[in-house]
Amino acid sequence: MITGIKSRPVYDELAPMASGLTHIAAAQGSGGVPLLRLLGLMTPEQAASTTVLYSTESFTGQNHLAALQQFRTGELLVFSTSADAVAGLDALLAHTTMGARLYLSGSEGFIGTCMQVVTRYGVNRDEVLREHAGSFVRRVWCAHCSHYSENVARRVFECPGCGRTLVVRDHYSSRLAAFQGVKADGEVPGELPDDEELDT
Repeated sequence: MITGIKSRPVYDELAPMASGLTHIAAAQGSGGVPLLRLLGLMTPEQAASTTVLYSTESFTGQNHLAALQQFRTGELLVFSTSADAVAGLDALLAHTTMGARLYLSGSEGFIGTCMQVVTRYGVNRDEVLREHAGSFVRRVWCAHCSHYSENVARRVFECPGCGRTLVVRDHYSSRLAAFQGVKADGEVPGELPDDEELDT
């Protein structure tokens, strides 16, 4: 039942893009580590033209807000949840002019949902750097009710949206920014695949 297809995004290493007129950096939890490195590599002028969005929500429990506050950036926007940070990025991009460069860091789910927003604004891929940080827990989309589940660490789990027992496929969808979950006993009712910890 498990396809074995590995389609995870290939991630970058955050570094200042010299071509940027302005910079937007969004990070979540442990994504603060790459973000701190990025800010440390920026010139004072680049840092001054950078808006930072940081979510303190973290699966790993890491919070780098205090260290981020030591940098002189153009603006530091702090959010208690990743969803709020993504909404903040959406609102910011609605008023951003050409020449901006984007930097994303954090969990796979956070980066993926940010990329869904970025794509809607037609930002070119070469204007965005993404660096994964922290656990590889998965964001899973239910193929039956379209519910998204965050931080899934097991191969078999119950969908909070529809209550079905799902098996997590290994295929990552960039469009959905998630792995797909399908009915675990869809082929043989009552027969479930072996449960296992995912490659988190």
